[in-house]
Formats: sequence, structure tokens, C-alpha cells
Amino acid sequence: MEAFTTYLLKSIVWLTGFAVIYLLFLRNERFFQLKRVYLIFGILVSLILPVISVHYLVDVPAPAVSNINLDQTEISASVKAAGPITTKSFDYRMILLLLYLSGVLFLGYRIIRHIILLRKAIGKAKINNRDSAKLVRISGFPASFSFFNYVFINPSVDEAEVEEIMNHELVHVNQKHWLDLLLAEMLRMFQWINPFVWIYTGFIRLNNEYLADRMALQRTSNPANYKATLVNQLFSTPVISLSNSFNYSLNKKRFDMMKKIITSPYRKLKVLLVLPVIAIILYAFATPEYSYIPSSESAINPLTIYETQPIIQKEVKGIVLNKEGKPLAGVVIMSSGTSGNARGTETGANGQFTITDVQDEASLMFYRRGYKPLTLKPDFASEMKVTMEVDPEYKAPLETSTNTPGIPTPPQELVVIDGVISENSYFEVMKELGYNLGPVKSLFGKEAIDKYGDKGINGVREITTRKKAIEMGQKVPLPRLAPADYPTFQGKRFTGFSDWICTQTKYPEAAKTRNIEGWVTVNFTVELDGSMSDIKSTLGDPLLVEEIKRVIYSAPKWDPPQNPEVDSPFNSSVTLEFKLPDRISRDEPFVVVEQMPMYPGGDVALLYFIENNTKYPEEAKAQKIEGRVIVRFIVNTEGYTEGISVIKGVHPLLDAEAVRVISIMPKFEPGMQGGKAVNVWYMAPVNFLLTKTDTPK
Repeated sequence: MEAFTTYLLKSIVWLTGFAVIYLLFLRNERFFQLKRVYLIFGILVSLILPVISVHYLVDVPAPAVSNINLDQTEISASVKAAGPITTKSFDYRMILLLLYLSGVLFLGYRIIRHIILLRKAIGKAKINNRDSAKLVRISGFPASFSFFNYVFINPSVDEAEVEEIMNHELVHVNQKHWLDLLLAEMLRMFQWINPFVWIYTGFIRLNNEYLADRMALQRTSNPANYKATLVNQLFSTPVISLSNSFNYSLNKKRFDMMKKIITSPYRKLKVLLVLPVIAIILYAFATPEYSYIPSSESAINPLTIYETQPIIQKEVKGIVLNKEGKPLAGVVIMSSGTSGNARGTETGANGQFTITDVQDEASLMFYRRGYKPLTLKPDFASEMKVTMEVDPEYKAPLETSTNTPGIPTPPQELVVIDGVISENSYFEVMKELGYNLGPVKSLFGKEAIDKYGDKGINGVREITTRKKAIEMGQKVPLPRLAPADYPTFQGKRFTGFSDWICTQTKYPEAAKTRNIEGWVTVNFTVELDGSMSDIKSTLGDPLLVEEIKRVIYSAPKWDPPQNPEVDSPFNSSVTLEFKLPDRISRDEPFVVVEQMPMYPGGDVALLYFIENNTKYPEEAKAQKIEGRVIVRFIVNTEGYTEGISVIKGVHPLLDAEAVRVISIMPKFEPGMQGGKAVNVWYMAPVNFLLTKTDTPK
């Protein structure tokens, strides 16, 4: 449905562009044959170009998935013994679809009815061959017209007028003007909601009459008789939309167009005015096509000496304003096509922002609670000026804030540094503290309000600076803020390790025999000396997991970080997909994309589904087990959930139930990056809360 709507919108825009140029600059010109080509070309463009995806190619490395910030998404679903919630949102799109289809069916019916009417008339009447046309003298139609190679003329018309009419209609037949009308009618049926398609059809019919008038006047021996014949047909009403009617648009302008007026041939260059319109529309609908290329270093001879590639961090600066032009604080800015290690930023009180490590062809995504999300291309050359619009459908939460599942909405929490409340946002504080950033504790709900009062209603971030934590005797790792803070593998960034793993992994024969496939995630730690440790899996069949573990254990040592102050191991992960019969791919899911996956009906419907389909295990009730289960899964390119795992469990009983509910979720609208569907990580923290009715007596 969405794809068709997009196609229809593009088709309407294309036709409207051609119609506006014709209306403003070409309507009164006398190069009728060239105008006919222009009008037909406009129809073909509006039908074909919306189908063709115009992209520009961008080669980017596929990002890896590492640790995910659990504070960015939350779904609360209290499982109670009470009956399910049955409230459903009304879908107005279905009414719009029915109205549109009704118009299409009506116009289609009218075309078919006209064709049947003409076939019956042809079958009853006597037909005479006149040159390349067939003359049908029948009294059922008051006006004279042609349809394909048939010319219909009322028997009441005398022979002198018949000759003049035939001169005119033979032009329509020989030049196959019926083809123009057929294309126009098909387009009008398809685009009937577009007012310009009705105007455009009139342009085609009238231009065809101008062409026929010009040729008929050249053939007739008495132009006055020809014009008199036109006047005699003045009050005859055409009844067939697919026909070329002899008296169509019979007015002063049509007679003026019959005059021989010599005009400059350079006036034909006016048709080129449509070229800027074509360029603008192409630019408006063009999207970048990202080519995710896994590196092939592992295929090179092991004796090859690897050269460290320069890492360029591109920086984008700008300011975010509201519709009134005032600075907008608390806007989260994220760069698309990034992994869990990517760092976003947030606007301060002055609305300004700076975001680093932005890829050349990435998109910047702007989020703020109560405003419509916005996606823009970054401007590296100058400061960006971004205006955000208020979302009229947004409803503020009644109690504590919860973020949209899978979508990084801006945190509005209170920030406390070493016990002192800060006026800056969390992102601003992170940027200011830099390497002095220490442990962060998040407080939500009652805990935050009890400690900080109303200031903590949207949550609290308690930050202990690294310096303060060390003074208190805590061991605090140095934050990783720059590429030099990360270890490298064979002279490449740590993300290249997944490419190496993919090329070294073999599909286990035992897994093939048992038809085992799916996603596998293995976490690992790179020690300061470059060795590997703590290799364990969070997702995947044991047979597939063991194969990836084998490859990781066989990997060469990593190179330590270039920053000598880094004092802690590096934790990362690798995710691969095994697909029968023998395919292993590193098409790793994204964390942030231009268009995040969307549950059908929106986030509220997602909450209803989880609440209505979760069954509190009886054994868990008996043991009074409750808590928060955080489930991570992949929304694949078709919109289905897969690769489900528990990344923060409570008890096997609750963990298993949370996984079961996620596994039966309906199809999502898949995430989009660079104009194509991609796999995206998604998280759903689910709260199991016992109520009085749940607790056994």
C-alpha cells in the first residue's frame, strides 16, 4: 500500500510539472506536432519514471553492532489477571483507499461502457470504406467523431458536409490520435484525484483538433465551407470520451488557430523549459544507494604488511529552531548507518549542536519529544540551520517518560554531577567532561521522584566524575572518545574484525544436515596486550556458535590502542547470519537508520499486543517472581522478528515468556537506510509486575 501511494504521488508530481509548463508557455503556440510529442512524452514520463529508482551510489563499510544503551528504549507492560484491553485506533487510510478505488472503478466502468456502446453501433450500422477509414452512418450519435479507424457521422448531415468532416477525421485516423486519447484516459482513471490530469487530457484533445484543422484546411477546396460545417456541428454534444470529436472546443480560439501566422522557429525552444522541472523532480526524489562492502583483507596473503588507514572524523555544526525561529533545546541528533558505538549529541539552551564522525553520505536524524522527527543530509561546508515542527498528534506522558521502542528519542532527565545538579543536558555534560566522565547511574519513576522531587519526574542521570571516583578508591576505565582509544585488527578499525571472521568461518556440516540456520552473536574481550578472552555467545544455535568461537580463538593478536592512557580491555561482538544451503553473511543489523522499523498501528498498538498476549507463568506467580526482562531482536528486511535473545533476564520462566511473545509479533514495517530495507536491532524491555489479583492466596 505504501509503495503504491509513493508511486502515485510521484506520478502526480511528474504530470503536474509537464502540465504547468504547457499551461504557462506552450498552450498558445502553433507548433502542434511538437506539442503533441511533448504531451505524449509527459504521460510516458509520469507512468515510467516513478517506477525507476534514481539513486547515486555510495560505498560505505557495513557497521558492526556492539553494546547497546538500554536507557534509550523501554516498554512497560504490567501483566495482570484483568481482561485484555480492546481499544483499537481507527484507520482512516482504509476510507481514503476505498474512495480512491471507487473513482478508479467508476472511470474504468465508463470507458468499458463506451467501448461496448460503439461495438454495438458498428455491428448494427452499414459501413463504407473511405480511404484508410471506415465510415459509419448512424443516427445514435448527434456529433461527428472518430474512434480508432471508424468515423461516425449522423445520416442527417448532407454529403457536402460529410466530405469536410471526413477531411478532418482522416487526419485523426492517419495520425492515430486515438492512441493519445487512450493513454490520457488510462492516466486519468489512475490519477483522477489530480486536477491537472483533467486539464492535461483537455490539452491533448484540443491540440489534436488543431492538427486536424490545419491538415483539413490544406485539403479542402473551400475553407469557408469547412468552417461553416464546424458551425453547423456547434450544438451537437459528444458522448464518447475516447473519441476525437469534430466539434470539440468549438470557440473563437479554435478559429484563430486556423489562421496562417508565421512565427519564429526559435519559439519551439520553449519546450526545453521542462528540463529544469525534470531536474528539480529528479533531485527531489533521488536517494543515496548505500553499497555495504565487507573488507576483503583476510583474503590477502598472511605475509602482507598492512598499512594503517587514516581515520577522518567529519564534523557537522548547526542550530535547531522552532517554527517561530527560536532556539530549540533538548533535540537529539544522531548520524544514520551507525553501530552501537556511535555517539550522538543534543542541542543546548542556544539550540546549537556539533556532531562528529559523520560519514560522507550519512543522514542526520533529529528527535525531540513533542516534535516531528526530521532527517536531513549533513552540510560539512557551513553551519546548518534546522527548523522542527510541532507534532500535533503527540500526547505527553502522564507520569514517567518512556521512549519509543527502537527510536532514540531525546532524554529529558535531570543530570547530577558529583552530587550537584547541572543545568546542561546529558549529551552536553558528556561532551564537557570528556575523559573525566566516570560511572553513570540512571534513576527512573518512584526512585527518581523520591530522591529529587518533581525535578526527577523524567528520570535522573547521576554522574560521578572519573577523578572523583578514583579518589573514592574505584577503578574507572578511561572513556573511549577517539579512534586512538580503540585497539585495531591487522591495521584496520575494530569493525574490520567481523569481516575477517566472516571469511574464515565455514558452515558446519552437522548444522547443514540438521537444517540449522539463523543469526549468531558472539561477544569477546580484547585485552590490553591484544589477546582475546571471555568469548561467549548471546544468540544462536550451539553448532553455529562453536564455529565462530573456533575462528575467534584462531585469530591473530590485535594491536593495542595508540592512546597509552587507555587502561581497560575492549568489549565487542560479532554477528553473522547463516543461511542454508551454504551462505554466511556479515549483513549485520543496524542500530540507527534513517527510518526505524514501525510496528503496525504504532507504539501504542505494540504495547497492547505485548500486554494482551503475555501470559504470566503460574509457577512464577506462585514463587512471587517479578521484574524487568530486556529482549533484543532483529526486525529483518521483510519486517519479521528474528534473532531473539534475552540480554537482561530475571528468571528462566519470565525470560522464556518474553521471548515467546516477541516471536509471535505481527510483521513490522522494516527499517530503511539509503532507500532500501535493512536489518535493524530492536529492544523491548518488558516489566512483569504482580498485582493483588496475581498473588496466590
